[in-house]
Amino acid sequence: MRSNLLATLKKWNFYRELISLRLRSIVILLIMSLFATFSEALGLGIFYPIVEFIKADGDINTLVLDSDIWLTIVDLYSYIGFTVTLASLLFLAFSLFLSRQLFLYVRAIYQIKLSSFLNRKLRNYMFDSYLLADSDYQDSLPIGDFAEVISRETNNSTSGILTLFSLIADLVTLAVFLLILVLISWYMTIIACVVLIITSFAPKIWIQKSVQAGRNLVNSHIKLSSFLIDRLKSPRLVRLSGVELAESNEFSSITEKLRENMIFKAVLKNKTDMVMEPVVIFLSLIFLYFAVETIGMSLGKVSLYMLVSIRLLPLVKSLMVKIQVIKSAVGSIEIVAKIIKDMSHSKEIDTGEISIASLNKSIKFDSVYFRYSGCKEYTLNNLVFEVPANKMTAIVGPSGSGKSTLIDLLPRLREVKKGSIFFDDILIEDIRINSLRDLISYTYQSPQTFNVTIQQHIGYGKPDAAMDEIKHAASLSGIAEFIETLPLGYDTLLGEGAIRLSGGQLQRLDLARALIRKASILILDEPTSNLDANSEEEFHNTLETILDKTNATIIIVSHKLKAVMNSEKIIVLNKGKIEAIGSHNELLILSDWYNKAWKIQTKQTV
Repeated sequence: MRSNLLATLKKWNFYRELISLRLRSIVILLIMSLFATFSEALGLGIFYPIVEFIKADGDINTLVLDSDIWLTIVDLYSYIGFTVTLASLLFLAFSLFLSRQLFLYVRAIYQIKLSSFLNRKLRNYMFDSYLLADSDYQDSLPIGDFAEVISRETNNSTSGILTLFSLIADLVTLAVFLLILVLISWYMTIIACVVLIITSFAPKIWIQKSVQAGRNLVNSHIKLSSFLIDRLKSPRLVRLSGVELAESNEFSSITEKLRENMIFKAVLKNKTDMVMEPVVIFLSLIFLYFAVETIGMSLGKVSLYMLVSIRLLPLVKSLMVKIQVIKSAVGSIEIVAKIIKDMSHSKEIDTGEISIASLNKSIKFDSVYFRYSGCKEYTLNNLVFEVPANKMTAIVGPSGSGKSTLIDLLPRLREVKKGSIFFDDILIEDIRINSLRDLISYTYQSPQTFNVTIQQHIGYGKPDAAMDEIKHAASLSGIAEFIETLPLGYDTLLGEGAIRLSGGQLQRLDLARALIRKASILILDEPTSNLDANSEEEFHNTLETILDKTNATIIIVSHKLKAVMNSEKIIVLNKGKIEAIGSHNELLILSDWYNKAWKIQTKQTV
């Protein structure tokens, strides 16, 4: 056990820091366990004098002469003003067991609170760390795997840690009970311990296997979650590809492997129960035989020994189960800790110290180069251009030319490898990241909606937005009239299983979400990709209105040239390099790609 869980915890500072936050609660847990143990031990111990009292027909004088224990009991009862009777002895036993239950109740409450705290803290930390991780790490982390880890494995890991403390408490209880047995009959207890140690070798092997069983079960759950997220997102792709049977078979294979791992883990646990329970019962019966037939032990001592031995049965079983739980939790702890460690190493570094409220002059790219981690070739090569403030600038080019990568550089979702970017002559690395991102609002080619109302979606970037602001943003984006035709208006639900909107409606809704932030820079990623010719013209008019009323700097990324032909400046990006910069008419002459793309697109629309 020590070589697994404790060794694992030593590697990861986060767990130690997490535990230290609730060290007081952990101490209370251990103290309550200790009090419960001694209450139970005293409660069991009182049965010896009870049996002796019954055997002596309540003759206190004879009992005092025969045993110093009875002299202590009589003195104690006299001190508190009670008389030694069968009823008072039984009441004392009941009081001790009742106090044990009270201590266990307090321990259970603290354990529940501690468990919920550790789970919440761990999940919040992982979620926050993910949000703060750089884009390279976010891109590399399978969402399905991460969702499974943060929802399930965090609970398994904290359960293993808390079980460790519970195990410590059980070991103290075991030590106290063994001490009682030693005081009654040390040689019988030694023999019993030897037998238990010998018979524990088989459970030890099974316990060792629990580590791998736990890891296998973690991997199976992660694989299932990842498969479901991937396939449930694309049911049409599955059906139209004619692979329903193949996908069903693969899913069946995954669930079968999960079933096998669950059964294997459960079998290991029950094997321990199967071995330990008969052994403890056998030892108890052997002791009973020798105590009566050979040793001639008193009835009171025999009764007490049997009571303690029987109480040890669930305790030993509990110890074995808890050791297996701890062993099984190692896999969960390892994967949680690895993700936390990886995210900490991938955390965004904010080098900026300057805050900027708005863009007043321009954005300048000065010999900018960028390449992704692990790639030798640059995705962006020697970009030199300027985006004027309060104007509309377009970035166009074929697929894979680097347009999306370029706009990711502006809010520092990606970091420039060589060269410099300036906002109003301020180096981008000198601007605080939060301040920089407050300057920018985005709309996406495929608008993302959560299970929220239209009002909540528009106000997503500004949670404290008033209703008037939400309606104004909707009006600017050209979606207000449509929203008002809906039965529930702004309270209409979006997301899965809710209202279905067209691509154009979703893009206008997303535009309203971006506009409500009143950012100085508005970046539109393929805003007309799902629009027909008439809707595209309307959207262009919408952009003109936004420019006129907000004075924002608009950067539009598009493969549709008609959507950008009226832009102040158009930048043609091809194979990571700037092919040409100019107005629409200028680019028809300066850029071969632009000229060909324009002819193809205008021919298609004729």
